[in-house]
Amino acid sequence: MRRTIVAATAIAAFACTEPILAQGPGEYEHVAEEYRVGDPNIAIQRLARWSEAAVTESVRYWAKLLRPEQLVAAAMAHTELAAAILDSLPHQTNVQLHHAQELLDALAARRDERERADAVRLRWYQFVISLFSSNARLDDADRYAKEALGRFPRDPVLILLKGTILELSAAYNVPAPPSPTLGRNRAPDSATRNGRTLESAAAEYRRALELDPHLAVARLRLGWVHVLAGDNRARDDLTAALGDAKDDTVRYLAHLFLGGLAERQSRFDEAATEYEAAQNLGNLHQTPFVALSRVETARGHPDRARELAHQLAALERIDDDPWWNYHLGALDNSALPWLRAEAHRR
Repeated sequence: MRRTIVAATAIAAFACTEPILAQGPGEYEHVAEEYRVGDPNIAIQRLARWSEAAVTESVRYWAKLLRPEQLVAAAMAHTELAAAILDSLPHQTNVQLHHAQELLDALAARRDERERADAVRLRWYQFVISLFSSNARLDDADRYAKEALGRFPRDPVLILLKGTILELSAAYNVPAPPSPTLGRNRAPDSATRNGRTLESAAAEYRRALELDPHLAVARLRLGWVHVLAGDNRARDDLTAALGDAKDDTVRYLAHLFLGGLAERQSRFDEAATEYEAAQNLGNLHQTPFVALSRVETARGHPDRARELAHQLAALERIDDDPWWNYHLGALDNSALPWLRAEAHRR
């Protein structure tokens, strides 16, 4: 999600005892232009070295003067800076995101720019919610999700992300953020609480699918929640996700989850077929090798299981596995490239 080299530089800049002030009234505009048509990394690094007072003053002043495309670029510079410093400077992350929102508000206030502002803001919310979810900051993710759904109540991706927050709450065994679909006035034990939270996540995924029946990621997540719950609808959901998938990441995960379902039901031949299909889509990912080795052991093929383990160990590299991205809540990365392209649009 983050541009390379920005994070370390941004953190070091914030740690400076003497932050750099804006050099002149036009400096903030130069940062926006640098992000838009120059080197975005340089723009973000320069912004990171300003004092908070200088940034606040510049945003307030330039929000009324920047051209629409510069407002988008400036908002994204603040947003990417926020992402770069999230792990080490979470308070400053929220400050930077607040500045981005101020700039988007200014864009929306311009005549004939409301439609563009709404399109940018929608994807901005999608990115920010995913950013917090994938860093296990579920309260922040939920706060932005509620704010976003207040503006865009029928957006299926936002509803999907709300479900993801609930699913992650169950996975991390933490109380879920308040939800209308969760019961009140009870303090259930951990197992009961997690079960109810997964039910609420499934309800959100169904809501998303009512609005977009072919939203493959929502169908995939609903299917996996049904696997965890032992729900007989899991297979149909995962098969539908496979059919609706528009990219290999969803196809890879659908095969893994179908294999996991079959393995849980001791249908080991079917599980092996699904895991092999996943391996064909991601032969540099770790999970299919591990899953296949486990199934081959269950099928009474220890030599094949050891062979798979050796094949995994012999790989020259192992790519980032979508399996882990899924379980960290970071499956959909489409919002950030869209926002970057919009900021760079001339």
